Amino acid sequence: MLWMLLSLVIGVSCTKNVSLTRLAPAEISIPSHVQRLLIVDRTEPESQGFAIIEGILTGEAPFEVKNAIETTLATIQQELNTSPRYEVIRARGRLKGGLFSQTFPQPLIWSQIESLCASYDADAVLALEKFSSDFIVTDKKALIKKTVGTGKEAKEIEVDGIYAEGVASVQVGFRFYDPVNRNIADQIDFNKTNLWSAEAETRTQALALMIDKVRATQVVGQMAGASYARRVAPMYLTVSRSFFPKSKTNPALGHGARLAEVNQWEQAIDTWIKGLDAPNDEKTAGKLAYNIAIGYEVLGNLVLAQEWAGKAYTNYGFKKGRSYALNLTQQIMADELVRRQLAVE
Repeated sequence: MLWMLLSLVIGVSCTKNVSLTRLAPAEISIPSHVQRLLIVDRTEPESQGFAIIEGILTGEAPFEVKNAIETTLATIQQELNTSPRYEVIRARGRLKGGLFSQTFPQPLIWSQIESLCASYDADAVLALEKFSSDFIVTDKKALIKKTVGTGKEAKEIEVDGIYAEGVASVQVGFRFYDPVNRNIADQIDFNKTNLWSAEAETRTQALALMIDKVRATQVVGQMAGASYARRVAPMYLTVSRSFFPKSKTNPALGHGARLAEVNQWEQAIDTWIKGLDAPNDEKTAGKLAYNIAIGYEVLGNLVLAQEWAGKAYTNYGFKKGRSYALNLTQQIMADELVRRQLAVE
């Protein structure tokens, strides 16, 4: 199933929410013969001496970068393992490649790719081939809030202080080698940044509160790894849907909603459908049809869900039904793409 019911959350307004998880399609489709995927670290510097000099110039200690690379690769593996698309394995050791490089190294030769696949019984190779990072901290004078006094005497005042910002960035490059077709199925750069801030009375205090450079680089590396996983594999995501829990004129709406709350969605749908046979104003009928659509989506029948969302709008003028029907049409297409991406030859 591409859809699963997760939980029901009672809303604080005139609707209640149900959370669903679904598989979103990968950004690109990888040939279906690729089932067992080998992840390779190709960022070992060509020259250790050059890497040390480059690290000094950029302010990056080689061990810091290596830790960030490991975090990036571990994230890719963890994320891909949550998808049903591949069986994922990691290669031992590192290959020489593009540490601190702004451009991709020459591609690995096919005999090397084939040797790696044979050694690990893999169908394809995903290689991290370039990695560079940066962490810039700036600060400026600012008024900051400070609590003085204790207990009932405590109050908040503004004092002169320092506001500091730290921006971490990574640029990483991935190649996806397909030895069967002898082509590079994907080659892409990812640039990820994140910002942290802190404020205190002195610069030293503000920087002490700031995330350290090593951890900041690891965080943006994780972001890059997660982004690439979504590029090449269908990934689960959570969506929330709202349905209507009550009506002043038709008790079937509330009865069905209570059934839905205890996960009796088939009975809820039957109740709402029977509710449409009673005399209803257009708004109430539209809510009933809309709820029926939600119910069918929860049960995984997107075709019937789309049909009933359309009825909510076309038969009863319920405007939310139009946008929901269009959303479901897109999801039906996305589900079909996921099925193709998960197909095994």
